[in-house]
Amino acid sequence: MPVATRSSSVRIQTSILPISAFVIALASVPPPVCHAGEKQAAYSDVEAEKHKGEDAAVTGKVFGVSKSAKGTTFINFGARYPNHTFTGVVFASDTQKVGDLSALADQTVTVTGRIELLPDGKPQIVIKSLDQITIPKTVAPATAATSPASSTPATPAPVPPAPSISTPTPPPVATHPTPAPQPTPPPKTAETRRIALAANWTTAPQTGEMTRKDLATIFGDQISSGKNTIADEAIVVYPEVPYLTPLATARKKLNLENTNPVRTKITTPGLPADSLIANTFAGIFPGGFTSMTLITDTSEQVVSVLLVDDNPRQRTTEILETDGFHTYNFILNRAKSTAQLVIKHEVTREGAPAGVVVVNSILIDPNAADPAATPRPTTHSSTAKKPRTGKVIEHSRWFVPKPLASIILRASGSR
Repeated sequence: MPVATRSSSVRIQTSILPISAFVIALASVPPPVCHAGEKQAAYSDVEAEKHKGEDAAVTGKVFGVSKSAKGTTFINFGARYPNHTFTGVVFASDTQKVGDLSALADQTVTVTGRIELLPDGKPQIVIKSLDQITIPKTVAPATAATSPASSTPATPAPVPPAPSISTPTPPPVATHPTPAPQPTPPPKTAETRRIALAANWTTAPQTGEMTRKDLATIFGDQISSGKNTIADEAIVVYPEVPYLTPLATARKKLNLENTNPVRTKITTPGLPADSLIANTFAGIFPGGFTSMTLITDTSEQVVSVLLVDDNPRQRTTEILETDGFHTYNFILNRAKSTAQLVIKHEVTREGAPAGVVVVNSILIDPNAADPAATPRPTTHSSTAKKPRTGKVIEHSRWFVPKPLASIILRASGSR
């Protein structure tokens, strides 16, 4: 869902209308009153992005109305998110005051207020009251029963010629047909959202056998191969970032809105082909990591998170259990350049979020001298031995939801 920037909070009053009553109420709400001599700016939904910061009326056809897990309502114009043209946003604290907006789907609607632009460039208006929403009235003929009396005679409408005897009189047309009650569309849930992958994501890879073998070794004991694409909001990939959270929302939650990422298409053999983007942010992150990468699918939804420290300044004795690994960073497709280097991947269960596989990885140079080590005795009588240590070149922590791990096994050719 698109992210809305909240500027203030508003106390609310309960006012929820049935769908039919809601549509009538919206049609009767007058547009905002402009100051004397001031003309209300009006734009279509496709023009709104060019008028950031203006107070205006934006009109377009509503594609759908949805609500986030935290109760924020989104009125998407033009198309389904993320291909929408404009959004009206109602925060959870204003929902009861504004009412149920599900009846706006497929309606031509006008929203008034301050036009804002999200980090992805999409325009929105925050809606705090019902009088910011209007449905343009359709033209209908007036009748004696509905037209108020007037002291000034109205100009009579031209009278059409009487039909000939051979021409049948057409049946009367109802001016205000009563629409059949429409069922309320079910709210969008996690089951209606899926990970968005390229059509060829399951294409059997022809290269990268060693990297694909590494992936099978890491994830093979954790989960079976498959293609579970349905969202599961119970899986929290990283604190405050559920699986398939929109990138803009994740950036806001992680205070990354003002940091520009380096975007890279992921081409690692064994990961879904042409489907994933690495959005890498530099900084200092929990655990002393120097970069955070939010991995997104083709719809800009977060599917995984990678933390990397490329200058750990530490040494380790864990240089014997190599397991023959070839690749130490699967997101950036980095493999060791010489057989002398050692890679250690370890699946961490302690503190791992439910439904998430956490992979701790280190790249080690076992031959790098330890500046803190004391010289060994040169006499043959000394049998004391110091533990062998190696310099850690890179340390990373990869958060992989189990549905994505299953997809990775499928894409890597594991069965």
